[in-house]
Amino acid sequence: MNDFISASHDVAFKALFVRNPDILKAFLNDSLDLNLTDDDALKIMSSEDIPNSADGKLSRFDVHVRTAKRRYNIEMQASRNGFGWRRVMYYWGRLYIGDFKSGDRYEDLEQTYSVNVLGFSCLKNENYHSEFAILEKNCLESPTDVLSIHVFELPKVPAELLRDDRAQDWMRIIKADSEEKLESIRTRTEDPMIKKAIDAICDLNADERLREQIRVQRKAELDYGNDMAVAKAKGIEIGEARGIEIGEAKAYSDVVENMRRNGFSEEQIKLIVGAGYKD
Repeated sequence: MNDFISASHDVAFKALFVRNPDILKAFLNDSLDLNLTDDDALKIMSSEDIPNSADGKLSRFDVHVRTAKRRYNIEMQASRNGFGWRRVMYYWGRLYIGDFKSGDRYEDLEQTYSVNVLGFSCLKNENYHSEFAILEKNCLESPTDVLSIHVFELPKVPAELLRDDRAQDWMRIIKADSEEKLESIRTRTEDPMIKKAIDAICDLNADERLREQIRVQRKAELDYGNDMAVAKAKGIEIGEARGIEIGEAKAYSDVVENMRRNGFSEEQIKLIVGAGYKD
């Protein structure tokens, strides 16, 4: 077996849930405390599998899902590159509006969740799970529940199990970077869907096509990063050269003006400063 593929890799994350809707439903139910039942149908709107190539910068492997009266955008982001709260709000807003058109009723707009699983810490609090909603600033009254943004920060997931925290095992299996760590979680849980998700992650690791897709994406990311570094260095080099040129021109001009103020004739200035003299 080659290097272990963690479910915290965005390609593997999407493959895990797109290929296993029942696991995705359990993940949403437990992580967001939704109390979904067997009667709650789940539809994956972004159901396409992972593309065969990646461009490094523009790839976004998120999952769009609908249940009754709810929409979800679920995304795994392993690094800080490209992450921003305005982007989170943009994708939430785009999913919230959806196919809403003139003549539709505002009352038909559905509660929309943005679920962001992050491989880095971004908030100052110590909680690994943070939830954001629309609240009145002073009394914290909420006029609507249509906006629900959840952030799970994997580095903050506690090492010890917390009582009645159904989301914790999901985050632990997503961040697990070895089969041994997955198996240690399996031995401590009685949840059949967690065990099924562990099996699915092991299956992903045996999928050579997925491995090749991840290899292509990683190469694209490295190539993109290298190209940006080279372009930045070249830009600095050009900027420094231009700065020196401008600085020399300014110094030259200051010398000429200073000589004029001190009574030198134009002919004398020309003789002293040489061929670069300009009237």
